[in-house]
Amino acid sequence: MTQFQFKQCLPGIARLTVTAGLAIVISGCATSYPMSTGNGSDNLSSFSGAAPLSADVSAFLDTATIGGVLPVVTSPWGSNVEVVAGERYFAASGRTCRHLTISNDRDLPSNELACRTSNTGAATQGTWVTQRLVTGLLEDAR
Repeated sequence: MTQFQFKQCLPGIARLTVTAGLAIVISGCATSYPMSTGNGSDNLSSFSGAAPLSADVSAFLDTATIGGVLPVVTSPWGSNVEVVAGERYFAASGRTCRHLTISNDRDLPSNELACRTSNTGAATQGTWVTQRLVTGLLEDAR
């Protein structure tokens, strides 16, 4: 192929490359992925490091207003702690979660997170479990 012929073919090759790239992008957008039901999962094994909370703590988290306090004798955060309810929000997983502050007479208060394993049915259905506070790591780094 001479240099003249190559220069004539170059615009055609560029158009073909751009067209193929757009086809790949468009097919990626049209790909079907599993849809979330927004209900979260009922399977505790799918929550890495999750510890189920007792019935009294779960009931408290379902009904407490921001700033509500519950003394707890035994919890995943230790014994004889106070659980202070924080803001409730819907996580990207579709679960209801709450920020918590855990206090005791030995250590500084710690920020924690609890999420309900299911949002189906009545407000009091589903087990609350502890969750790792990922954004807390970012806030501590500032």
